[in-house]
Amino acid sequence: MEKETMMGFAPNVKSSVTTCTIENLYAAMDAEKTAHICAEIEDALERVKRGEMSREDFETYKRDKKKELMVLTPHATFSDGQRQNKTAVPSGLSMYDVDHIPDPRGYFNTLVSERCRELGIVMAHITPSTEGLRLIFEVPAGMTLAEAQKWMSEQLGDSSYDGSVKDYARCSFIAPRAYLLYIDEEELCKEREVKAVSQNTTVVEGDAQIIHPCEMTPQNAAPSDRNLRIFDLCLAEAGLKMEEIDQMGVYNWHNTLVSILSIGICRLMSKEELKTVLSVKMPNYTKEQDCQRLINDFYKDYTKMNAPMSQRLRAIYAESVTGVKNKPVSTEEVLGEEPPKMPRRLPKSLKLMLSKEPEIYKPACAMGVFPALGAHLFDVHFPYADHTMHEATFMTSCMAPMSSGKSSVNRVCEPIMADIKARDEENRRREDEWKEECRSMGANKQKPKRPTDLIIQIMSSDLTNAALVQKLQDAQGHFLYVQVDEVELFEQLKVNGRSGQIGKVFRLAYDNSTYGQERVGIQSVSGCPRMRLNFNASTTIQRGQQFFRSMLADGTLSRLTFSTILTYRGMAMPVHGIYDEQFREELKPYIDRLNAAQGIIDLPQAQRLIMRLDKEAKDTAWLCDDEVYEKLAYRAVVSAWLRAMVLYIAEGCWSKDIEHFAMWSMKYDMWCKMHFFGEQMSQQMAGEIVRSRGPKNMLDMLADAFTYKDAEQVRISLGKSSKPTQQLCMWEQRGYITCDENGIYHKTTNYLKRKQAA
Repeated sequence: MEKETMMGFAPNVKSSVTTCTIENLYAAMDAEKTAHICAEIEDALERVKRGEMSREDFETYKRDKKKELMVLTPHATFSDGQRQNKTAVPSGLSMYDVDHIPDPRGYFNTLVSERCRELGIVMAHITPSTEGLRLIFEVPAGMTLAEAQKWMSEQLGDSSYDGSVKDYARCSFIAPRAYLLYIDEEELCKEREVKAVSQNTTVVEGDAQIIHPCEMTPQNAAPSDRNLRIFDLCLAEAGLKMEEIDQMGVYNWHNTLVSILSIGICRLMSKEELKTVLSVKMPNYTKEQDCQRLINDFYKDYTKMNAPMSQRLRAIYAESVTGVKNKPVSTEEVLGEEPPKMPRRLPKSLKLMLSKEPEIYKPACAMGVFPALGAHLFDVHFPYADHTMHEATFMTSCMAPMSSGKSSVNRVCEPIMADIKARDEENRRREDEWKEECRSMGANKQKPKRPTDLIIQIMSSDLTNAALVQKLQDAQGHFLYVQVDEVELFEQLKVNGRSGQIGKVFRLAYDNSTYGQERVGIQSVSGCPRMRLNFNASTTIQRGQQFFRSMLADGTLSRLTFSTILTYRGMAMPVHGIYDEQFREELKPYIDRLNAAQGIIDLPQAQRLIMRLDKEAKDTAWLCDDEVYEKLAYRAVVSAWLRAMVLYIAEGCWSKDIEHFAMWSMKYDMWCKMHFFGEQMSQQMAGEIVRSRGPKNMLDMLADAFTYKDAEQVRISLGKSSKPTQQLCMWEQRGYITCDENGIYHKTTNYLKRKQAA
């Protein structure tokens, strides 16, 4: 017997309801009708974004289109087949919607995916409008539907939940399988004891008549055009050609089908649909028992139906629906015109630190507090996922228009640094006394030795190389902290007697490498301490771009963190709060924990966070095919994780709020870097590609017009794998080549001009 999901199913909102099964759930998701309707809604939404359709017209259009979709009733089935509360048989499940979020998939991966079992989630998918996330979850024991909604909203920190969800007859529109983010078939199909809201008796669901929707493909039907296109696209992705695949013999047939199945075709159509497709595409092999066994094995054991689809698999699905190959998505389209919004719920310590500043300054201040917080940590090390050790190094620059309020970062950092400043003042007094004593003594008298415990952390940017080495030695492993209101002031620092080398200091500081000088003079400063330097700097956008221009290609930029402030003409004057004694008292426990920390600090949650941050960064780089983003994101992930570790120490415990903030901070940092420096860095990297000589630039080794086979031969000649598909795709997406209808590749005019100019 087929597994029942204990939910209701209907071909549309006006049809009779039957008990749903896993099979007809997947069939409904895979129906061409479902894909086309949702594709039309997506197209309409894009028109709204381009200003070609009003939001009001879109909502009306979406509402009408959704009425054509098949529906589920997650809360119940109905004894008479009609969607009405009086005949509802509760399922023990409920649905929760998170509406109007720009990136439902990112929201799920960041905030929900690791908690599915904890929250009782049995299925999650993007809504047909693509602007929301729907979670179907098990109602906690003893709760009503309304109470379950409130409970889920509290778990997710989402205050916008629909408090009126009390209706068992409420339906959920079916979305394509490509929208499916998570499903636990076993939990979805589990029989539950449910206490109905309107009754005092316990209801246990029994068997119900199973009626398959008319959209299901009978076993002897012809395959749909969409499924045939999916097969062809997976075949091409595997590097195979149609004319070869059914002329090989059982052994090669087996390997061919394994290649296609490994692409993930099982995620895009049901088992029966695939068998129907193979009866057309591989008619000889489908007669073999080996074929049936292989299909069954992949659907049962070798395909993770619950895992998020890869970007490539989603692209194949989209292309199968529209018939049009997805155009490369630009980084600007992915990142958006404005930086990502800060999470509504912040870690407690951070919420306090930002509580006195207006909303407009909070993102910049949230990034700017970490150099000051990190300066409190001494002899604290954090093991990264690659087994390297890191310390709390943060170098942050706020780039914003003139008169935009960049000094707000200094205002927030002042109370954080108050304890260090008090100690510094005492040690500066002692150092001045020693200097005065030396000056007052005769030239022939022996001078007193310089005190060895003059730890002074807060520095001016106007330092000689000797002074920097001396202060690093005096600090005895503590971080120096510098605050500059104009980033150009760093040019005052003479590195090894030369100006214009500040980028070297930034790189050494991030890596906590040794830095120093050796001198033979008795009075000269000699030593090679480790560079520990945190700073907050600010600059206007144009000056910042000029200052950092020489640091784009040497790894300096990726080690820094950036923030900005968005202002607009006519805005009201932002009003700052007062950092009074009560504020300082509330801040003190967090600072005390930072001062007390010592040793190697690690925890499993932090290592899992690294993996999520890294995946988010790589997915975005893949989606945009942007090498600049990929290179800058490598250390942005490290810095975001370090921010989480500092908050963990300050608060004394790990929390989801810390994870959410770390994810946001990485995305925010990357938005600023790409927005301010992405184009400059891309041009520099493109210049490197054109100027490179020898076998490194394989495109230069090919004629201006070449074939797939030519590209294969070039790779083989260099000792590389023969398959050039991915490389050709990347060249094409970057605008280096085009492909005509005959399959001939041509170098673009822009690429040839750049080559000539080089």
